[in-house]
Amino acid sequence: MNMQTNEHRASASSATRLEARPIARLRNKDNGNVIGLIYEWNTGETQAAWFGKAERTFLIEEFG
Repeated sequence: MNMQTNEHRASASSATRLEARPIARLRNKDNGNVIGLIYEWNTGETQAAWFGKAERTFLIEEFG
């Protein structure tokens, strides 16, 4: 699986990123397919991980 990542929200903390957990799905706006995930690092930073090329328009479905 090809996966791209890009920074989403940075934290002012200087803590080291050690682990991340998925907090939301990224869905294609047209067909609803899952196209990526958003992860939250132990530092509080979030990062999008795309399954393939990053999309410009998408829906975010947070995990319950």
